[in-house]
Amino acid sequence: MRVVYCNPSFWEYRLPFYAELNRLFGGEFHVVYSTKRYQGAHADLLPRIKEVLADNAHPWDGELLYDHATHTFGGFTEGRGQTSFPFGLWKRMASLRPEVLITEGFLQWTPLVQLYGWLHRVPVFIGYEKTLWTERHNSALKTAKRRLQDHLVAGYLVNGSETRKYLTSIGIAPDKVYTGGMSADSTGLRRDIAALDAAEVEAMKRRYLRGSDGLVYLFSGRVEQLKGAPHLVEAWQRHVEHHSHDSLVLIGMGDCYDDLKRRFGHVAGLHLEGRVPYVEVHKYYAMADVFILPTLQDNWSLVVPEAMACGLPVATSIYNGCHPELVHEGVNGTVFDPLQPSSLLAALDYFHHVDLRAHGRASVALEREWDTAHCARRQYEGIVAGCRRLQAR
Repeated sequence: MRVVYCNPSFWEYRLPFYAELNRLFGGEFHVVYSTKRYQGAHADLLPRIKEVLADNAHPWDGELLYDHATHTFGGFTEGRGQTSFPFGLWKRMASLRPEVLITEGFLQWTPLVQLYGWLHRVPVFIGYEKTLWTERHNSALKTAKRRLQDHLVAGYLVNGSETRKYLTSIGIAPDKVYTGGMSADSTGLRRDIAALDAAEVEAMKRRYLRGSDGLVYLFSGRVEQLKGAPHLVEAWQRHVEHHSHDSLVLIGMGDCYDDLKRRFGHVAGLHLEGRVPYVEVHKYYAMADVFILPTLQDNWSLVVPEAMACGLPVATSIYNGCHPELVHEGVNGTVFDPLQPSSLLAALDYFHHVDLRAHGRASVALEREWDTAHCARRQYEGIVAGCRRLQAR
């Protein structure tokens, strides 16, 4: 079965996943991606993709992107509204002679991929990750369009139950939705932590600890409103009134960073560390006691399974699409509503009343079911099942 995944862009954490899918498909899993999406800081990923996927990596430079902010055509700008004109993608797909096509979401390259699949009788699967919460403001027109597109979809490859709920809520048949998962590079993180010197980790922890009974909480991600960073910092002021030896370390940058640094830089135990190179992030996971992410909107935050793979108890919000699968209340952490200050405070306090080591072990065990091998296996089985479903019609 020759599978061609048309994915405009993806980051390094997906490479082990694609490599495992290629193994499962007997070397017949191919990825087409746009070189226009890899500029600036991401340019060094292009040789890395080729290194890992070799002849199964198919870079393509024919995409034209229209920027809605500047009203110009040019390269890809992360975080900006852009429309893709995938000139030449049809020819690239045809050259690979796909027996199965996978595309991302309902927009971008998907309409063209669906048209190709319909004309050439090739099953088309959509990788999808949005949730009822993230799609709550959709118009009736957008929903109707997705229902129409569904007639040309063999199946949906989703991260978890929250995405399944959304798709079935708009009328998509449940037996067309296959749960694969979104895996972090848990193997690499554990390997990097195992290579750390214990004295180095202890020294790093001492930089933040303010007392022998204190805990170090870690936030990793964009320091912005949607990630809940302001809500966390504001709650922290009250938390340290009762747990004065605790510390909160935030790594990452974002549009709230400067403001939070100015307004709350004096708060006891608060450390806004700014951007940390990814190759250094495992050191923070190694020295922390708890991981917390108060996001206000996320499909599936990869930092949560990353922290779990490193043996950390976790707390995340009800607005994070991964929480039903990854955070089990009273087992490896807690779930809270960051829009309710009392809920966030209770989540911070929670970890002073549980066995952190037992929670950490539970995190590792729970994350294992969502690691690269398990996610790839489920996605492989979903594609096979979807194709059989079509053949049985």
